[in-house]
Amino acid sequence: MTTPISSNPETVETKRQNFNITPEQEAKLNWLRDAIAAPNTKETILRSIDLMVTLKRHMRPGTQLFLHTREGQVRLLIPELESPQTGDWQYLVERPHPWRRQLYIKGRKLLASTVWQDMIANQMSIEEAADNWNLPLAAIEEAIHYCESHQELLKLEAEEERYRLEQQGVSLEPKTTH
Repeated sequence: MTTPISSNPETVETKRQNFNITPEQEAKLNWLRDAIAAPNTKETILRSIDLMVTLKRHMRPGTQLFLHTREGQVRLLIPELESPQTGDWQYLVERPHPWRRQLYIKGRKLLASTVWQDMIANQMSIEEAADNWNLPLAAIEEAIHYCESHQELLKLEAEEERYRLEQQGVSLEPKTTH
């Protein structure tokens, strides 16, 4: 792939890009090439870059993307376009992740939603959750507040995780034994 270095079309210099991709990435790239009827891989990548640049330029903090279909509208979660989460969180932090944007408990590889969902599933009080996770009560309260105010993000990420697991062939249905 080449990228322009000069904006003058008469003296455009190009730089060769060389990188490795996994078979899964290649399959996605080929699928996208067919889907957008691009003549080659280079054009597929360049069109994708143009799309992302256009979207990112129009995204403002708090902006959300929706796709309008015959069935209604669907929220599109494109983490690379979403603004970083802001807030005065004492116990919650962002962590680098390829597609997750929800917050984690500071100092742990523990999603705030994991604590919240565990509390709901096991009908725990705040005190019981604090004891179970060895966290201050204030951290539990903050995780609850965060999760309750970001339920749409949590739902979208759960759907994304389910999709990714299904793509890997992981069965999510409980096994029945007789």
